[in-house]
Amino acid sequence: MPVVLTSPLFPFQVGSSPYSQAFSVQSNFGTMLREVTNWNSNVDSEVAGRMVNNRMRQIIDRRSWYATKVRGVANVPNIQTTGTCTVTYNSNIVQGIGTAWTPALVGLQFRQTFTQPYQTIVFVNPGLQQLTLDTPYPGPSFSGAYYILEVYISFGANVKRLKWASNALFGWPLEIGVPVQVLEARDQWRASMGWATTMATRPPTPDGQFQVEVWPSPYAAQTFPFEAYTQPPNMILDSDSPQAWIRSDLVVTGAIADALQYRPKQNTYYDPMTAITVAANKEKQFEKDLLEMENADEGLEQQAVQWDYNDEVNVGGDNSLWGQMHR
Repeated sequence: MPVVLTSPLFPFQVGSSPYSQAFSVQSNFGTMLREVTNWNSNVDSEVAGRMVNNRMRQIIDRRSWYATKVRGVANVPNIQTTGTCTVTYNSNIVQGIGTAWTPALVGLQFRQTFTQPYQTIVFVNPGLQQLTLDTPYPGPSFSGAYYILEVYISFGANVKRLKWASNALFGWPLEIGVPVQVLEARDQWRASMGWATTMATRPPTPDGQFQVEVWPSPYAAQTFPFEAYTQPPNMILDSDSPQAWIRSDLVVTGAIADALQYRPKQNTYYDPMTAITVAANKEKQFEKDLLEMENADEGLEQQAVQWDYNDEVNVGGDNSLWGQMHR
């Protein structure tokens, strides 16, 4: 029976865990630190830890590694329209009338009319039935109908980019990585509402998470399975380790090159000239081994060469539920 490793920080994601050493990884963080500190008497565990994590970040940024891919699911709720509201020009406070607003609305988007943009709810006062929006309301003061829905979604603070996503309700793939200018050209008012077909890249959330806009704006609950590439966390505990198939010896080689260049005149193991020379050789070895690891990763998931079907997205195609119902 295979073991499924799930990050405790992201319960809706499943993938290789940085908190458990994979069979394909040779060493954990503690072992790596001890190996690095053995090359320079001035490098303590704290400094070595920064060097190891910096090299790990350098490796992760080189490629979308197979080991950093996770599968997960994102959801959007039903639209909310109960009651009415009052909005005031240049104020970010919305007053509800006959509403039942709760803090669960934080992070969702508020809109009063198609001619005004979506604004994100950042605070809810359930006692006063007031919403606080992320920006002041730009339109004229008005009392009347409104709607709240989730248009901007993120997938977890660790997600760097999507590999694919689909609309599980209708069984069709979503267009991803779409520039928001495309949505501006298709539907500048965002008047289309219904079943999502597209995810357009938007600016990050205030806390730095990758974020997309779902279009058409989903007025009913929908589920979006996805796969994405992630940024592993820094290794902190001795038992932490690199992701599966990320060679710990490669990380150590790069960190040793950094350690040998750290205060070389005070290194009691090597004279400065030797330390710099060995560091240069280690750097060359690091680049050589990194290229070999990229080639090996290509065998796990092809990225350097793409077939036509890799980029083909047929929204509502023959194999989707929609396509089957409308043949």
